[in-house]
Amino acid sequence: MNAVSRPGPDEQNEGLRAQQPRYEWRLRDLMAVRKNWYTTTKLIPELRRYGFEFDRSSIYRLVRAERPPKMPIELILALCKILDCRFEDLAVEIEPQQAADEQPRRGPRPAVPDMPLLSADFFDAES
Repeated sequence: MNAVSRPGPDEQNEGLRAQQPRYEWRLRDLMAVRKNWYTTTKLIPELRRYGFEFDRSSIYRLVRAERPPKMPIELILALCKILDCRFEDLAVEIEPQQAADEQPRRGPRPAVPDMPLLSADFFDAES
């Protein structure tokens, strides 16, 4: 009789994790590119307009997290409205082979808005 080895709980969890979709959270990048916001405090009053009350530490964790905590769909929709983006801009799927081979690259790569980021007279010298 041959003994059949069964995968242990750790091996089963690894298999499940490998099948889950991998993504990169880009809220911080979108805030910088779309709104020119480099601090998390500017997001607090905008979220209040949609009925979300967060303290500064919660907003910081939401913005700075590589993988944000579980959140309601209403919050994601509010973030999309505030930043004038789509969900696909906030959470960008990573190909399974890329996730296994290399760490996701850091840095801003969201869609650039259609409007110019600087006003036309930004570089004009003052008289």
